[in-house]
Amino acid sequence: MAATRLYTVHEKGGLEGEVEFVPEGFSILAFIFTFLWLWVQRAWLAGFAVLGIYLLLGFGQTTLGVPEYLNWAIQVVIGMGVGIFGRDFQRAALARRGFVETGVATGETIEEAEMRYFGKRLNQIEAAPREYDRAELHIATPAIPA
Repeated sequence: MAATRLYTVHEKGGLEGEVEFVPEGFSILAFIFTFLWLWVQRAWLAGFAVLGIYLLLGFGQTTLGVPEYLNWAIQVVIGMGVGIFGRDFQRAALARRGFVETGVATGETIEEAEMRYFGKRLNQIEAAPREYDRAELHIATPAIPA
């Protein structure tokens, strides 16, 4: 039995628009691939910042004589930071693209979380109060005797 995961739901354009589910928690792919993972998630600024730090570390190692073990330690710390906060970078990138966080969904898989979320949304839509036109209700006005 898989563990239940938590996802934040982001929508753009209402019911007919795009919907993104972003999982909570540590991302092992973000830890390993850092700036490439950030670019795939369209977190361009954070990706370029991490790449710039890596380039500075390489420059420091080759020209300033920074020990290699210190370079690796800093890269691991940066990778841990991106792995821990990568989903927050992803949510911020979605917000910049016009997505709005509309809810939270849970499920053992993303498909289960989607089914639960959209099922709940469908129930909310069906249960929403509706305005009726007087003609639609066929309300007859009583005749007032003169």
